[in-house]
Amino acid sequence: MSKTAARLVASAAVALGVVFLHALVHEGSHALTVFLCGGTVTEFQVNFLKHSPHISYTGVSDPMQKALISLGGSALPLVLILPLALVLRRARSTLVQGASLLFLAGLLPSMLVSAVVALSYGLGAVQPSEDVAKFLLHSGANPFATAGAFLSLFVAALVLLLKVGRAREACRQVIQVLRGAPQERRQMLWGRVFTAVLLVAVGAVAFRNAISWQSPDGPALTYHTRLDVDLAEIGPGANAFYTFQVQEPTRYDFVYSVDAQSEITLRLVDLQGKPFAFSGSDSMVMFQGTRTQPLGYFTGFTLREGNYALEVSPGSAGSLTVYIDSGAAEPEDLWFLQLLEELSAGTFTAQSYQEEGYELVYEGELSVGRDELLATVPGGPGRMVSAFAAGSGDVSLVYSAPGEIHTLLEGTRATMGRWLPPHEGRGELRASVQNAPVTLYIYIRLD
Repeated sequence: MSKTAARLVASAAVALGVVFLHALVHEGSHALTVFLCGGTVTEFQVNFLKHSPHISYTGVSDPMQKALISLGGSALPLVLILPLALVLRRARSTLVQGASLLFLAGLLPSMLVSAVVALSYGLGAVQPSEDVAKFLLHSGANPFATAGAFLSLFVAALVLLLKVGRAREACRQVIQVLRGAPQERRQMLWGRVFTAVLLVAVGAVAFRNAISWQSPDGPALTYHTRLDVDLAEIGPGANAFYTFQVQEPTRYDFVYSVDAQSEITLRLVDLQGKPFAFSGSDSMVMFQGTRTQPLGYFTGFTLREGNYALEVSPGSAGSLTVYIDSGAAEPEDLWFLQLLEELSAGTFTAQSYQEEGYELVYEGELSVGRDELLATVPGGPGRMVSAFAAGSGDVSLVYSAPGEIHTLLEGTRATMGRWLPPHEGRGELRASVQNAPVTLYIYIRLD
């Protein structure tokens, strides 16, 4: 094998190794943050050629700790930029310089991607399924300030690499070595073309899996229980596929993946027949339909002491996977549950909800009707909304602003601390009521 051929094979091997190392560092940073928060890693996947790299963990319920875990994969690897800049400056080996440049080529764009995700989340264009979006969801941080922070880090890192690491000179040297001597270039032209095509193909697969926002094969979820159900095995009279007991108020998150060949209904049921405070019924529909649902979320509510079950309707075929996470109810969870119980009992008043910074902007009884304007809100920075509906009717409450609509209540009695993105122009709170009158209370906090 000629020197040029050996050089090309080595380049391909180094490139694959660097992509694997990047996935290892990213997921390892998530795992390290889990350990620092006192959790346990239950799954660690970095095989980017087969699955989206991800981890799963348990033992962490604090929202801020979850936020730090989500941010860890994007933020912790950035501490390697300074050491890599020094390596570029001092290394005499072209192989070391090339590997460092490849690793940096993955780190630098990741900061721009994180900034774009933060901006998109702030504008309501993406769901919280990517690391930075999850960080914003759990922490409540300002998405635009987060995007600005990542952009600032990108600029600082670029200046550091150009000034301290002399990245431009290192690139020239690596390219010169890869090109080889003039007499070798013609001999290895097809070899270089083949190697380039191979690297692009492998890189595309790795990049697709590395940035995949939803992956039924390996979702980056927090859960302590995973249930895999063959829908064909669910027969009449055997709808419940999982039962559990709650001994103290507990906050639950259910995430599910459905691949059904006919219509199914997935429910959460109170086996003692007690109505849920947030629905007024002893069962709640989590999913209903025939479509494939890669990941669905039914999260953030508190269950009182009692016996519960997950049920799925019989007569279908396909698969269902449910991931369950739970943790001790926080004081705000118990408070929210108390407010829901007051709504169900008919004892809720405008003074029942008292939270610093919130102002009551609407209180009144709504008769059956559609799309009634309740209040207008001036444009400007983001705001938080809490809303409560008392009565036996069904209410749909939406917040509409130029170019966007946000559903605040739909099939539920309350929402608390719902963040709305900034916008220009005035926003409108509109409601539709069915079956029976409803008394509505809406509170807004302007940031």
